[in-house]
Amino acid sequence: MEDFISSLTVRLSPASKVLHDKTTSEFKSSLARWSDIDVRVPYAVVQPAGEQDIVSTVREAVKAGIPFVPAAGGHSPWSTIGQDGIIIDLSSYKGISLHPETNEATVKGGTLMKEMEVAFHPHKRFAGTCGNGNTVGVIPYYLGGGISIYTPLIGFGSGNLIAAKLVNAKGELVDVSDTENSELLWAIRGAGQFFGLVTEITIKTYPYSLLGNEAGQRICGTYIFLPHQIDEVCAAVEKVIQNDQYASAGHFMVMQAPPELKQQVLFVAPQVFCSSDEAAKLFQPLIDVGPLQQATMPSTFDKHTGQLDWVCAKGDFKRFTQNGLPDWNRDNIKKLAQLYLELVENCPDAVRSAYNVEWHSPRKSQGGSETAFGHGSVDYWLNVLSWYTDAKNHDYVDAMDKKAQATTRAGTNEADFVSYTNTSRDDPLEYRYKGTKRIAKLKALKAKHDPTGVFTEQLL
Repeated sequence: MEDFISSLTVRLSPASKVLHDKTTSEFKSSLARWSDIDVRVPYAVVQPAGEQDIVSTVREAVKAGIPFVPAAGGHSPWSTIGQDGIIIDLSSYKGISLHPETNEATVKGGTLMKEMEVAFHPHKRFAGTCGNGNTVGVIPYYLGGGISIYTPLIGFGSGNLIAAKLVNAKGELVDVSDTENSELLWAIRGAGQFFGLVTEITIKTYPYSLLGNEAGQRICGTYIFLPHQIDEVCAAVEKVIQNDQYASAGHFMVMQAPPELKQQVLFVAPQVFCSSDEAAKLFQPLIDVGPLQQATMPSTFDKHTGQLDWVCAKGDFKRFTQNGLPDWNRDNIKKLAQLYLELVENCPDAVRSAYNVEWHSPRKSQGGSETAFGHGSVDYWLNVLSWYTDAKNHDYVDAMDKKAQATTRAGTNEADFVSYTNTSRDDPLEYRYKGTKRIAKLKALKAKHDPTGVFTEQLL
């Protein structure tokens, strides 16, 4: 390994770094992840400063048989590796270029969501998808699907990805588009992490006018209710979902209340693309239930990820799982709420967890071309955020996560189970990629482009 590091270091540009002294604060800080679950210590962390540095790192690692994983925002549970490998940390290689003549933008390596928002805002444009965390990496979010509140308007992120540059299993930089390596373009739209290290992507952008205004504005509501109001709250949320006049999305969460309430609550956060007056009418059923706290306010695209800034804190034990649901099932949601109350009663350490059902309504766009993602018709998602600090609670919190998934899947045929590809690599392929033809095609492409599993053994 020492010979590999020495050989690699002389091939990198002066601005790149190779961190392998584990006693330094720089090395330690480079390992910080959104979650400490299964975090390991690599032999070295490579921080390439340019695209050619990334290519050289992959090429030399492949040549030497050194395992590696990429890291962008550090949210992925798969961006960590042990002593036998290296982390390719893309945080020094980032940037965004807008192309107004084609309504596209190019996003480099380690660019984060907040950075994308801020770059787009002066141009009055928004992206096809935008994650809810400001430190989430843009590229991995697009590669694995890309669910967002903008999905009802323009589909999922993968469908808005139109080109990329990718370092393949031979350490070669290849262009991927409709005209070059088109089969790889199909594959990376939903399974990109399994086919190479993507150094940049080109994505569609849209004018703020599509949102119904020139400010990039949407109307956000926040309503807090007590658990015993769940029937009335569910009925009110259903009225919001059934609206077919305005594109909306939102979250129905069971979570810990703000400190002053000192108990668990139902937290409803609808977001809609219309005027404040129109939103007030749409949200009126929620107000009629009688929330403990409520607020309705406009928010612009450049501030999208700030709403969940607190969730982005690094450290502690966190896990995020996401399953597609066939519909809004009130009975299952009520059981989900009870399950959360059981979680925090038996494990107070997990009180910062949240069980959440997300909706998109109505779907106006499937998001462009056919992709490997394959979940373009899913409008409801179960989001389970598990968050605790004591390692002894691993098994219990994980078991409750699985119960939450099983609860919301009740009444659904297993053939219709959906697991979001960006949050699961353990669930069966049939959950993550729907259809035998899609799975067969992915396996064939994996065997062709990465037969030895340089970029994980998934699909082999």
